[in-house]
Amino acid sequence: MTTFKAGTSRWMAIGAWAVAALMLGSAAAGGDAGTGAKLAIIAVDLATAGWFALWRPSVTVDDARVLVRNVFRTVSVPWAALIDVDTKYALTLVTPHRRVTALAAPAPGRHTVMWANRQDVTGLPERTYDSVRSIRPGDPTQSHSGAAALLVRRHWERLAEDGRIDLGSADATAVEVRWHPLTVTTAVALAVATVVVLSG
Repeated sequence: MTTFKAGTSRWMAIGAWAVAALMLGSAAAGGDAGTGAKLAIIAVDLATAGWFALWRPSVTVDDARVLVRNVFRTVSVPWAALIDVDTKYALTLVTPHRRVTALAAPAPGRHTVMWANRQDVTGLPERTYDSVRSIRPGDPTQSHSGAAALLVRRHWERLAEDGRIDLGSADATAVEVRWHPLTVTTAVALAVATVVVLSG
């Protein structure tokens, strides 16, 4: 089992928690209870978003499936259901009935693409290239989408070569979606609390 998480997202999460801690410190030290409450709820929102949206999202591959953990749900895509891997906006697993986008692996901006070198675009799995041997802007391996796509495609290619994927059964293979009730409940509760505190 191998898991991909975007390094920059994790640093952003740490930054969000640092800012939240400073805000909580200011709220505790301030003399105005109303202002302190507003700073505190914003700090809690920021810290929670850092955890759910930046730290936790991931892409995990094993011999049975690709597991995409996003903010509100985790989607399990069996290899037999997978028909394509796209990186136009983010790593996206394409199946006959749905497209599963990974928040953990966004496509790069145009400046990142411009700095891609030959090593980032050669020696990739064959499924990466089109008919004229070109790749998408989100495929270079120095990008989050490209690194995650490489992980998925290499595992997919190895399993296919070993005859361990039931080819031709994609349409009948179920993709499992599991919602995160704690995350949903927390988001709703914080949204309500934020409205109440900021409007008070």
